[in-house]
Amino acid sequence: MNHWHLSRNRAGALALTLAFSSAARAAAQSPQQPSGSPAVAGSTQAAQVPAPPQPAPASAAAAAPAAAEKIGATVCLSCHSDHDISKKTHSKAMMSAKGVTPEQSCETCHGPGSLHAAAAGDKNNPGFATIKNPKALGSYEASEVCLTCHKQKHLTLWGTSPHKQAGLSCEKCHSIHEGGGRAQLAKDPVEACLTCHKSKRADIQLASHHPLLEGKITCAGCHNPHGGVEGNLKGESLEDTCFRCHAEKGGPFLHEHPPVAESCAICHKPHGSAIDNLLKQPQPFLCMRCHKVPHKESTSTAGTGAGPWNALSARKVEERGRCTDCHREIHGSDRKAALKD
Repeated sequence: MNHWHLSRNRAGALALTLAFSSAARAAAQSPQQPSGSPAVAGSTQAAQVPAPPQPAPASAAAAAPAAAEKIGATVCLSCHSDHDISKKTHSKAMMSAKGVTPEQSCETCHGPGSLHAAAAGDKNNPGFATIKNPKALGSYEASEVCLTCHKQKHLTLWGTSPHKQAGLSCEKCHSIHEGGGRAQLAKDPVEACLTCHKSKRADIQLASHHPLLEGKITCAGCHNPHGGVEGNLKGESLEDTCFRCHAEKGGPFLHEHPPVAESCAICHKPHGSAIDNLLKQPQPFLCMRCHKVPHKESTSTAGTGAGPWNALSARKVEERGRCTDCHREIHGSDRKAALKD
C-alpha cells in the first residue's frame, strides 16, 4: 500500500516537471509580448502590435528640378542677335581645334539653355539663372570656363601669375563677342595693358621709349600676360628678354662689362626715359655711380704721377662729356679691356 502511494506521487511529480519544460520551450521559441499589450486568450504566443504606417517618400522626379537641355545657337540668337560669333576668330578656332560646330558654340561655354530660353527673359523664373554667364561668376570660375579648352603652352604659368593673384579673369582683357584680332582682345593690345598699368603709360610718353605708341611693338613682345618667371617676361630673365632683339649686346665678350651680365636695368629703364638710349641718368653721372674715380689725373703741369681726386678733376671728367665718346664698346669688347674701339 505504501509502495503504491509512493509510486503514484513520483509519477505526478514527473508529469508536472514535463509540463513546466514544455511551457519553457514554447516561451523561448515565441516572440516576447510587448509591455502593456493585452494577451490573446487561448494562445501560447502573444500578438505583436503593428508599427504605425510611415509616410510614403516623395518621388525623385518631384524633388529634383528638370535638367536643362541643349537647344542650339539658332534659338540663342533669336534673342541675343548681337552676340553672333559665327564669323569671329574664336568660333572658327573652335571648329578647327575642337570640332565644335557654330550651332554648338553658345552652349559650349554657357551650358545647356533650354530652361533659360523657357524663362523668356523673366529674371524671377528659376530657369533664367541656369545659364552660365562668365561676367557674373567669380574670377576663378570665369577663367575656368576658358581654361576648359585653352591649354596652350603660354598658359602654363597662369596659376601663379600676378594677374591671377590680383583677382583678374580672362574677361578683363578678352571679349569673345565684341573682341577683335586673333586674341579677341576687348581693346587695342597696348591700351589693354595701359588701362591698369598707368605708370607705364607715363613712361612711354618720354623722349626715349620703345616704339609702342608708334605701333611697331606691343607689350606682348616682351611680356606674357598669362604668367612668366620674372615680371611676366617671355624670357627666363630680363637680360634674356632684351637680348632677343638686342643680340649684339649680349656677347659673350673677351672683356665683359659686369652690369651687362648682371642686369640691363642697372643702366636702362626699359619702358621709357627722359635720357637718350633709355638711360637712367645722363653721362658721365651714370657711369660714376660705379666708377667713383674714373680718371685720377694730376692737377699740376709738372710730373706724370697721379694726383689727388678733387673738384678740378671732377670738372675735367664733366668737360669730356659722354664716357661713350671714348669707351664706345660699353657693353663688352673682344679687343680692349677699357672697352674702347
